[in-house]
Amino acid sequence: MRTSLSDKISLGIMYALILLFVAFCIYPLLLVLAVSFSKENNVMTYGYALIPKAFSLDAYSYVFNSLGNKLLRGYSVTLFVTVMGTALSVFATSTYAYVASVRGFRFSNLFSFLAYIPMVFSAGILPWYILLTKYYHLMNNISALIVPMTINLFYFFLLRNFFNAVPAEMAEAAKIDGAGHMTILFRVYFPIARVGIITIGLFYALTYWNDFYLALMFITEPKIYPLQFYLYTVLANLDFLNSHGGTAMGNSVKAPLETTKMALTTITIGPIIVLYPFMQRFFVKGVVVGAVKG
Repeated sequence: MRTSLSDKISLGIMYALILLFVAFCIYPLLLVLAVSFSKENNVMTYGYALIPKAFSLDAYSYVFNSLGNKLLRGYSVTLFVTVMGTALSVFATSTYAYVASVRGFRFSNLFSFLAYIPMVFSAGILPWYILLTKYYHLMNNISALIVPMTINLFYFFLLRNFFNAVPAEMAEAAKIDGAGHMTILFRVYFPIARVGIITIGLFYALTYWNDFYLALMFITEPKIYPLQFYLYTVLANLDFLNSHGGTAMGNSVKAPLETTKMALTTITIGPIIVLYPFMQRFFVKGVVVGAVKG
């Protein structure tokens, strides 16, 4: 079948728009990377540039020499929180979604309704804070970086749609063979809804990795600062440290402020940039399929 000229023009326009959108998305990342490898005085004189006027590792040298131990500790805390939090969240969300999708369970709609209410009505930050600190005792506890985000209700509904698409006959056959609900969940539902599981797992991992709000609310001990919160405090203090005698983190050398910001940003988003290309197909397919199923 031959393609008409108008179809070719339309296709060319769509490709051009997609390439333009991709360029808009990639440009800030390349700019951050370029500035992080630039000399501080060039950045202050000429501004940000996609191609460094003079290549320099001063920012990375300052970061690793002055902040290395703290960054390593922040990385370890964030990595632990991300891995453990993602595993716990996927388990809790999938079990809740399974209960809400089981055929013949008369309270399945009630469980879905109870999940819907907090999405519409919220008690506010103060009751939430009192509950977690006074009754759950999560202040200055690494669990405070995990427990409050254990179940995201949007991800619950997304996964429930995947589970609703699992044929009821497969679950019934597993029951006849003597399988319990946990066996059915992990041996029947998980393989079929693998795309949905990986999708919400990626969502949770990104949420835990990028979170600093929970640390801002519940953590005052520097030894359990996550990476994002620690970098937030470092960047907030660099201006102050540079304006008082040029001392930064016990170093008599004035910190390269702008390039250090970009270097810290690069260090922070590096693992996500490396991981995302391998997970992209699950990410896109999960959102599209989960939106139409159920």
